[in-house]
Amino acid sequence: MQVVEIGPLERDAWNNFITSTSRPSILQSYEWGEFKSRFGWQPLRLMIKEGSEIRGVISILIRRVPLLKRTIFYAPRGPIIDFEEEEVFETLLEALSQKASEKRGIFLKIDPEIEEDNERVKEIILGNGFRACSSQVQPRCTFLIDLDQDEDELLKGFKSKTRYNIRLAERKGVKVEEAHSEEDVERFYKMLQETGARDKFLLHSIEYYQGIWELLRARDMASLFLAHYRGEMIAASLIFKFGDWCWYMYGASSYHHREVMPNQAIHWYIMRKMKEEGYKTYDLWGIPCNPQPDHPLWGVYRFKAGFRGRLVKFIGAYDLPFSPLYRCWNGLETTYKTARGLLFKGTAVDSLRE
Repeated sequence: MQVVEIGPLERDAWNNFITSTSRPSILQSYEWGEFKSRFGWQPLRLMIKEGSEIRGVISILIRRVPLLKRTIFYAPRGPIIDFEEEEVFETLLEALSQKASEKRGIFLKIDPEIEEDNERVKEIILGNGFRACSSQVQPRCTFLIDLDQDEDELLKGFKSKTRYNIRLAERKGVKVEEAHSEEDVERFYKMLQETGARDKFLLHSIEYYQGIWELLRARDMASLFLAHYRGEMIAASLIFKFGDWCWYMYGASSYHHREVMPNQAIHWYIMRKMKEEGYKTYDLWGIPCNPQPDHPLWGVYRFKAGFRGRLVKFIGAYDLPFSPLYRCWNGLETTYKTARGLLFKGTAVDSLRE
């Protein structure tokens, strides 16, 4: 068994392995590493092979910490591996230790899509030196919509209020279409800025969303959908696609004409469109794990709960320290997140709040 670093020539083998699994996360795709390399991250892709058979992969994003002259490793939604094949996992960790030494790594953070009740995998991860993290990078909880069913059955599965709002939007004349120009990305970003100012969450730069359009959308791994009412764009959703899964990660809406329910209309359109294109699962992305009426994202939770997807909770994030500096980093990260939380109430990070 060996661990090899792969490059562009192995792109298809890499992606084909991931999409053959039950959890084909786009954040572990070859293209996601390419995309993030535009914004200060260096991708490192390691493949575990036994002969010609691929036993697992991990795509790591590496970022340099200038003041410390060290690096941090992060594998979003990775690794993609059968953790219970402990020999494979241990072989991977040996290779990672060597890479961390070469690149002066402080720690590796992972947050694999392993469901919360899998105690065996949690034991294996902790038994190999990882530490459970109280804070998350990716949302730990989500709703999954099964698109592999009859359209009428899919609609019947929604809560009655959601079905009513979808029909209301249709009666009022809300129209949804897929975006096809870079100008639409700019319009989406302006609306995202409006939404962020209203709901007080942090945004990426416009270059981030333009990068999604230029790289991922060009490879049919992302789509932008726009909802119009009386000729005015009033809502938009950016989704990602990989394998037979699709994910809703970014949405924006106007303060005006909310009464015509464009958000329900846009998601219903996306579900039908993705179903038509052969996708099987629609991941609604982040929700509070323990939703309460006083949670800043209670409204987001109620909206997504209206589609009655399967509630999934993952095991969360784990760190593998490589250096004693890990303790310093942990303290700095906690201080930063606390300060940001005081400045931005109701931010996107609230989807990570338990």
